[in-house]
Amino acid sequence: MTESNHDEKTMPLTEHLEELRVVLIWVLVAAVAGTVVAYNWNQELIALLTKPMGDLGIKPVIVRPAEGFFASIKVSFFAGLIVASPVILWKIWSFVMPALYPHERKWVYIILPISVLLLVLGVLFAFYTVYPIGVTFLITFGDFTPMISISEYLSFALWFILPFGLVFQMPLVLMFLVRLGVVDHHFLARYRRYALLLMFVIAAIFTPTPDVISQTLMAAPMYLLYEISIWIARWIGPKKRAEAEAGGEDAPIRDVP
Repeated sequence: MTESNHDEKTMPLTEHLEELRVVLIWVLVAAVAGTVVAYNWNQELIALLTKPMGDLGIKPVIVRPAEGFFASIKVSFFAGLIVASPVILWKIWSFVMPALYPHERKWVYIILPISVLLLVLGVLFAFYTVYPIGVTFLITFGDFTPMISISEYLSFALWFILPFGLVFQMPLVLMFLVRLGVVDHHFLARYRRYALLLMFVIAAIFTPTPDVISQTLMAAPMYLLYEISIWIARWIGPKKRAEAEAGGEDAPIRDVP
């Protein structure tokens, strides 16, 4: 371990807290800026999210005078988080990076853009597949007359779609754990069946519809991403060992027990 890296790792707690405060301020500023940008298209965003309901001939209502305004703020905020995600993720990683070895830090520059891409892909996948099915199933369930407030509907829509962006981060999380030596491809393959069970549990939690189709539509890409992660781990493992054996890194391999 180099002296500079050692100094970073022995930084006083007060300095860590100060750095954390700066990171949180940056995250807040980025989120506000993203919200302001997204607000310019808030009506278009609301129209997109309410399209499945509109296809059923149903128009959302407001039950409070300010509900329409706060609905626009809500959708702008969540869209703003996606817009600002590169800055937010970078500031979070910049806080974590001093705790990493030099050979681990270079992976952050690879992971960051891929993370943003996977976030967007997860949101788009949910919007064009599971989300319309879920909305149609819930609204047409039973012999009822729908009268849905825009605020309630947008809360449902956003908390339905955004978890997919997080789920699609799984290959990166597993890849990073492999680089840290916490797991390897043998470990991931050995516990494949348990991972599949966990994915269906997660899908049952995040998809508000009880039908198997919606849950499978969420669990299936998760499992595919898990299998891709195994192949990535299989490729990364030998490279990691070769780097350590060559003595080009200042960190030992952390073998999986």
